[in-house]
Amino acid sequence: MPQHKQLIYIIKTNWLHLLGIFLCTEIVTVIYAFYNRSDEGTLVGQILFSAPFLIFTYGLLPLIAFYMALLVLDLLCFSRLKLQPLAIVLIEWVIIVPIFIYWALIYEYWLWLALISSFLVTQLIRSRWISRRLQGGETA
Repeated sequence: MPQHKQLIYIIKTNWLHLLGIFLCTEIVTVIYAFYNRSDEGTLVGQILFSAPFLIFTYGLLPLIAFYMALLVLDLLCFSRLKLQPLAIVLIEWVIIVPIFIYWALIYEYWLWLALISSFLVTQLIRSRWISRRLQGGETA
């Protein structure tokens, strides 16, 4: 398979991070809502609407920066480094994660720590998908 088609596939797999961010934010919101429950109506509202609101308002600029960093790292690492996909995605994770740790500590906003875990899980899933694709196990 031509190199540019492989890179396009690798970049397309980044949608998985958005799913991971959304699910992680939902889970943290549910835990927070149960922990700080005031009444059942508030609980349902928090569970249904808090995660999308957080992601697409407060999290929009960090999300855009996150995806731009991933795009650049994917293009550089997968085209230049001759490492296994697992090694490359772990390198990307190590490069991107310090800013999330910094934000968690400075702003005392612990959702960032959960998002670090989500990012690691989605990177590991991506590495499996990419490995299969590069070995010719998947088509299209």
